[in-house]
Amino acid sequence: MDWAKGILLSILASVIGGISKLAIRKSWLLQAKRNHNRRVGYEQASLSEESNLLHIAAENDIANEDLDARDGEEQMSDQQRKISKFLPYCLRYSGMFGMSVLNPICCVLAMNYASPSILAPFSGLTLVWVIIGSPLINNEIPSNRQMLACFLIISGEVVVAIFGDHTNDESVTVEEVQATYKKPAFILYFLGLTAYIVLMAYWINYSESFSLRRFAWGCSGGAITGAQNFLKDSLTIIKATDSQTKLSLTCYSFILLAAITGFAGLLFLTACMKRYDATYSAASFVGSFVVSASIMAAVHYNTFAQLYGIVNYILYPSGIIVLMIGVYLLVIESNESSEEIESTDQPRHPDNNNHDVLNLDSESVFGYTEMENEANEEIL
Repeated sequence: MDWAKGILLSILASVIGGISKLAIRKSWLLQAKRNHNRRVGYEQASLSEESNLLHIAAENDIANEDLDARDGEEQMSDQQRKISKFLPYCLRYSGMFGMSVLNPICCVLAMNYASPSILAPFSGLTLVWVIIGSPLINNEIPSNRQMLACFLIISGEVVVAIFGDHTNDESVTVEEVQATYKKPAFILYFLGLTAYIVLMAYWINYSESFSLRRFAWGCSGGAITGAQNFLKDSLTIIKATDSQTKLSLTCYSFILLAAITGFAGLLFLTACMKRYDATYSAASFVGSFVVSASIMAAVHYNTFAQLYGIVNYILYPSGIIVLMIGVYLLVIESNESSEEIESTDQPRHPDNNNHDVLNLDSESVFGYTEMENEANEEIL
């Protein structure tokens, strides 16, 4: 029952991932709101406001204690401004720490007990935690479609856990691990993944379609992170290597590649959440991750060859399909919301090809630096 331990650790990793994604998303919303308030405040402020207040106070003989009370209120507002300034950064870096350190630790531990073919789909639970936590953190009330999506995701993962590949890497040698990288199917997988990432990069930088840019931002990180073979194989080599024998260069290469793919996926996810809502960002990331990791496991670890009986052959892929339907429902709903916002914002942004739309409370999180620069120029 080692695979059950791996699933429990994957569930814990999904909880950490969900909380981290919500924290990152909240940080961008808070920063965008703060920049918007600063911009509006500077436009409405008058250079003579302070002198006018002092003049009125003198004319009406305001008592010293009232002035002290006003000073206290100003100090409180200064404290609130400091909190509003640093809170987004604290949330963002806490979320990135959870995604880059705590979540991978749980994933690494889980990989010791189970195959990526059944662990990868459990990343879909991240979406469930995001939907459940959104009302508390981002003031988003889940719709009926989102609740149905959560049900489908959980149902699909239960089926995958029961009828998936329960084998592990016991008695696998270092030579056998290295030989798997020469398989034609596995080479084709990486060639296809590389071509896919190049296409996504092209759409991000040159496409005039909002939908294609959004799709590319959302799916790039998950596709890259789906190359879980580097993490799993490095752990396999470590376990297969005698304690008195030095680790091979191959193992260190796999560890480096695992770190690179994981960090690159995190960067894409963070950039996507900077531009779009948490539901879409998490759904597109998880969907592409599950597809990429499932294909990788099928060609690299021979997932279907490890299944027992016709029931497993039918229900294992069916569980993945049910899970992906739930993910698709979340993406569709988020697409509809963003299209409405995009059409609303078009009069304000004539050059719509150069603006990615941010859902919810802010107009341009992507352009927050420009907003800050304008505010600073007005201060000077």
